[in-house]
Formats: sequence, C-alpha cells, structure tokens
Amino acid sequence: MEIRELTNDHNQEIHDLNVYAFRLEDNEETKKWVEDCFANGIAYGAFSEEKLTSSVIVFPFEMYYHGRILKMGGIGNVSSYPEVRGQGTIRQLLEKALEEMRDQGYVLSYLAPFSYRFYRKFGYKVAFEQRQYQIMPEDFGPFEAPENRVERVRYEDQKQTIQSIYQQKVAQSVGPVRRTDWLWEKKFLPSDKKKVALYRDDQDSPKGYLVFEFTGQDQNTFKIHELMALSGTAERSLWDFVSTHSSSFESFTYTGRSDQHLTHLFSEADLKQTMMSHMMARIVDMEDFLKQCPFQASQQQEFWIEVRDVTAEWNNNVFKLSVSEHEVSVTIEEQPGNESRHLKGSIQTWTQLFMQFKTADELQFEGSLAASKETAQALQDILPKGVPELYDYF
Repeated sequence: MEIRELTNDHNQEIHDLNVYAFRLEDNEETKKWVEDCFANGIAYGAFSEEKLTSSVIVFPFEMYYHGRILKMGGIGNVSSYPEVRGQGTIRQLLEKALEEMRDQGYVLSYLAPFSYRFYRKFGYKVAFEQRQYQIMPEDFGPFEAPENRVERVRYEDQKQTIQSIYQQKVAQSVGPVRRTDWLWEKKFLPSDKKKVALYRDDQDSPKGYLVFEFTGQDQNTFKIHELMALSGTAERSLWDFVSTHSSSFESFTYTGRSDQHLTHLFSEADLKQTMMSHMMARIVDMEDFLKQCPFQASQQQEFWIEVRDVTAEWNNNVFKLSVSEHEVSVTIEEQPGNESRHLKGSIQTWTQLFMQFKTADELQFEGSLAASKETAQALQDILPKGVPELYDYF
C-alpha cells in the first residue's frame, strides 16, 4: 500500500471511488460536486498496484477562537472500496493528513463522522452539539418588533453585508469556521431554493440576516438554515418576519448552538427541542495550540500537561505550561516538575476541554482527566469562557 497526494490526473479515479463509496448517482451533478471538493482541498490517496483504493481530503480552513484566528484542517470525503476496508488504509491516510497539517501550522482538525466510535480511534471526539427546535404555527405571538425593518434580498446583491454580520457575530466565539468564498457559496446553494431576509435598524444599518427554505411534502415546512442577529431587536424582528408565514406552513424548524434558548421569544414556551451531536474535532499540534490559546491569568500559574495520542505521536509529551498576565510559555519536559500540578489525559480529553465542550471538573469527575480536583479547577479558571458553536458541515 502506497500513500500519495492526488493530482488532477486522478480525477476519474476519485470520481469513481466517491460514486461507489457514497452510493451516488453517476451524473454531471455528482461529477461537479466531487471536482468542486477536490479543487478546494488537498487530497491523499492509498494505492494498491497502482489502483486508487481509498482517499481523504483536507480542506485548508481557519476557525475563530475567542477573537483569534487558528488554522483548522477540515477532513472530508473519507472513502474506501469495501474490499480494502479493515486493512488500515484509512489510518494511514489520516496519519499522513495529520502530519501534513502539522507541518503547515494547523492546530485543529474537524470532521463529520459516519461513526463517532470509528473516528475516536484516531483522536477525534465530539466537540459540537446542536439544539433543534420544531415550532408550530400556534406557538408564534407578538414579538414587539419595529415594523418594516426586514426585507427579502438576493444574497448576490448583499453578500458583503451578510458576510460582515456573520463575522461580527462569531469572531469572539469558540469554533466557528472563518468562511471561505467556497463555504459561503455552499451555504447559499442551490440559490433557487435558499431565500434571504435582511434586518436594518432605524439608522438603516444592517444588524441581522435570515437564510431559509421551504421544504417537506408540498413544501409545508419553513426551514431556517441560519439566523444571525447582532442585537435583541434584530433577533425579534427576524422572528417576527418568520411569524408572518405562520398561516402558510404546518411547521417551522430551526437549528442553533447547544445553549441557544428561544422560549423568551414565544408566547408558548412548550417548544419541542432536540439535542443532537454534531461534528468531531481533535487538536493536531498540542504544543502550538497551547502557545496560541488566550489564557486568562492574573498571576503566575504553572501546569504540567501530559498527553496520550495514538495517532499523532508528536503530541505524546509532558508540556510545561507557564501562564502569567502577559505571557504564555510552553516547553517539553521529561517528567512533571510538580506532581500537584500534573494533569494527564488523552488528546480527545484535551480537545474537549480546550474546545470547551466539557469543563475540567466534568472531565476529572468522569475519569478522563487524571488530576486532583483542585488542579483541574485551577486550569479551568484560566480558560476563557465560551460554548462551542459551528454552523458549517463538510
């Protein structure tokens, strides 16, 4: 088995593999989708006797992390022919992808799993959840929103405005993707189905947008793909716009971040809510990530962070983390210098902690993080507060 970076010479083989592995229709639409994915990423393939048997793609993305921009490699199009499954080719491909990401300065990686258990073997763990609402027409009530502040627009005419609102909304968050032109295009395709509404305040300044679509049998479901508001008034106004459709649809669906509560907006608080696991993540380079993490310490703090990583061996170290109000220092040590400040966990555990999917106290309680309760809390205290959120899928 040989692992290589794929080129345009492999386009037909890539197409055939994706069609077979994902049971896609072999048509022009599928061909365009496959070509589009591989044109926007770096692909690696496993070859057996010069035949492409498995492939994976790394999308070169960036993500927002408490006001900072970190490099993130999005994993997609993980595919294999059935006859080679179970032979370790996906492990070899992911190891190659992680090595390349590390060499290029990527500190995190995301993927959408077909099986959460399968990808945990490679250091990934659930890092995002979503809260899905199903809203009935009778749930709507007065939103106390200003009149005539929302209008339907074409994305092509307002793309810079919409992109600016998104960036302002998520720049201080934990995990959202800094969208490329390609991701924005994906968000609004097919353009003949996706609809957009824009809110402007009384100074005519854009403060929120809504992306929606009519779906379901007889198009009787109003599906909200994205709602971004920079103020409470903008939020109420956009929901008021949605409510004007209540007599025309049987139900409304909306998916937001895990801690997003909407009951304050509705006259009836008995909204049907479903929590769903979303995408997985892993830290690619622990040392580099620690150096870029915006710790918040008012006085000198030291921790010895020990990492177990069965896929990315360069993370298998004890990292001494020294944090003060103005400086972060990370060094690799042979052993902890202070056992009372020693914390130990797998790369999955550290990913969930630093992505703020779970707290240090929760991880210590469940046994994933080996540390005293006091030390776990001390580390938690210097982490910026936030909730992981992600609005893209690849």
